[in-house]
Amino acid sequence: MTRRRNGWGEVLDPWRQLAEIAWSAPQVVAHRTARMATGGWPPSARDRREYRRMVAEKGTAFTRAAVDSAWAVPRAASLVLTAGLSPVHRTVTANRRRLSR
Repeated sequence: MTRRRNGWGEVLDPWRQLAEIAWSAPQVVAHRTARMATGGWPPSARDRREYRRMVAEKGTAFTRAAVDSAWAVPRAASLVLTAGLSPVHRTVTANRRRLSR
């Protein structure tokens, strides 16, 4: 089912995404920092996977954000902002859900 868009959805989506990123990112950082502090040395296989993921996902999300923004340039400015935020938003909120289990 596709969501019907009015003018307000395009205006409010970037703000909603920014709010969710602002809410989720500190939770992810706190969880990962606590995990590093209590993990011990050498890190377990689970911790090593998380550390690799932590580095790799940033490059992937920000590269995808740049590409999506570049493709959205001919459209409205709010769509460019939404396209640029979407990959970062998706990554941060997915991490918050995954790490809070």
